[in-house]
Amino acid sequence: MKKWKWIHKWFSLVTSFLLILWAFSGIILNHRQLLSEVDINRSLLPKNYQLKNWNLSSLKSSCTLSEDSILLYGNIGIKLSDKYLTHFTPFVNGLEKGIDNRKVYKIYKTQSGRILAAIQTGLYVFDPSINEWEKVFSEENDARMIDIAEHNGYIIALSRSHVYRINEKNGLFQINKVFLPASINDRGTISLFRTLWVIHSGEIIGFTGQLFVDFMALAIIFLSLTGFIYFFFPKWMKHRKSQQKNIIRLASINKFTIKWHNHIGIWIGIFLIFTTLTGMFLRPPLLLTIAKSMVGKIPHSILSDPNSWNDRLRVIQWDKISNQWIIGTSDGFYELDENFARPAIPFSIQPPLSVMGINVFENDSEGNYLVGSFNGLFIWNPNSNSVTDYFTAKSVDFTNISGSPIGNNMIAGMATINNQKIIIDYNKGAIGNFIPMPEKVAETPISLWNVALEIHTARIFESIIGILYILIIPLLGLATLLILISGAVVWFRKRKKK
Repeated sequence: MKKWKWIHKWFSLVTSFLLILWAFSGIILNHRQLLSEVDINRSLLPKNYQLKNWNLSSLKSSCTLSEDSILLYGNIGIKLSDKYLTHFTPFVNGLEKGIDNRKVYKIYKTQSGRILAAIQTGLYVFDPSINEWEKVFSEENDARMIDIAEHNGYIIALSRSHVYRINEKNGLFQINKVFLPASINDRGTISLFRTLWVIHSGEIIGFTGQLFVDFMALAIIFLSLTGFIYFFFPKWMKHRKSQQKNIIRLASINKFTIKWHNHIGIWIGIFLIFTTLTGMFLRPPLLLTIAKSMVGKIPHSILSDPNSWNDRLRVIQWDKISNQWIIGTSDGFYELDENFARPAIPFSIQPPLSVMGINVFENDSEGNYLVGSFNGLFIWNPNSNSVTDYFTAKSVDFTNISGSPIGNNMIAGMATINNQKIIIDYNKGAIGNFIPMPEKVAETPISLWNVALEIHTARIFESIIGILYILIIPLLGLATLLILISGAVVWFRKRKKK
């Protein structure tokens, strides 16, 4: 009993502050849309969160509007500049408030001259007559648009889960959702990572599940705070009693604390253990043990969606050499026919990709593709099955690829300015000669949701302990499991004794 009590008391005291942070940040992460308009000044965060040299995905890409006007976009929203990049003007009229609602994945100039933007909150078109962006469409459960392409007179808009075919007639857009057949290697399974993700957030059973996980987070906060009271109040009461002061109120609070700390801890302990376990495997290093694992879809949950591409789609391009669509997903590249009628076929030879996503996907007239992710930047020719490292010009050795989701170059984007390609590294920013980041652009705030994500993933502590921050999640998870188990053991033994 002494050992279990010692574990429960001291592990709780050491980790309670972090647990409260994790719980609060988890609640924020579960309600992104509700809090999307709340921004945080970057000066309140560690130095590694300050924007400089176009880092931190502040710049993802560019779109040339005319000979003397360019749009730069990314996590900074949209900025209009001249071809010499001497001034930058916000280009966000009509977009929703909040930097999170202005996160831009793609801006595309159609053959008819219309300017489309794939944004966090939907697909937008720019109306020059009123100098404002107008929303083309946005589905409630599929709002995030991530790529735009064009072929044979129609436009393709890509979300994380669906393909939308768009025809433009008389200035109006006719939108049709395309049903994508499953790939030929689809086995009706889903990644274990995705499964644990929706279980951990509660999304597995929709909004009700998210509210239940929110309750779990509030319970962790309650248990942490009542634990502090349980630890400090008896000493405080003893001190006041020695001074002959009234302790009735403190004793009442302490009694209430002990009662409900025990009740709540026992009633929902098993759910807290399950939430802790699922969270531990969503970050490195434990993530690496499940990254490639596939499991069956849980029946009667959001994972049992008949759409096999749910939350898997990332980029799309029409390949003029092979006359087919190439679509990039969370698990690799596939080829599809022009009308998306036949099952998708995975490419046998593909560039290395990080599980963090595809950030660059551009082709040329010779059928080569620049493919960039946090694993690096590669030149891929799907027709000749060749993959070359962009920086070393060496062919990729597929027998010696690290399982790490991060390579030497964490490619976050690529902009083409005056026919010059500017490679953007997530941490370093623009690689090579590029204009300094203007001070006003560098002052772009960060969303509350992103701050919560940095806290919840422990990246917020990287500036203090460096790469060792990746150990915080597994160690905190292990400590939490010991706290919950030891608390249950102590409670059951006391109950048995009574």
